Amino acid sequence: MKTIVCGADTLVRETLEARAGRASAGAIFAVIIGSFKVIVATLREIFDESAYQRFLDRSRLESSPHAYAIFQQETEQAKSQRPRCC
Repeated sequence: MKTIVCGADTLVRETLEARAGRASAGAIFAVIIGSFKVIVATLREIFDESAYQRFLDRSRLESSPHAYAIFQQETEQAKSQRPRCC
């Protein structure tokens, strides 16, 4: 805790600048954590981990090699049914 003597020779516990400095450090940390969560979620979507989790939730299955085989089969079937552009 920072103590300062004001003009009337009275001790002041903390200045507003010191409090603002701590708050901004916390805000920066929150932004870093938020950015990290977005990056992780993006990678999970890219590598189909999120799609597999949604499949498990929808099918009410537990993760296993058999469940993953069903997921792969369903994914390939959906891809083959999509119309192709050119």
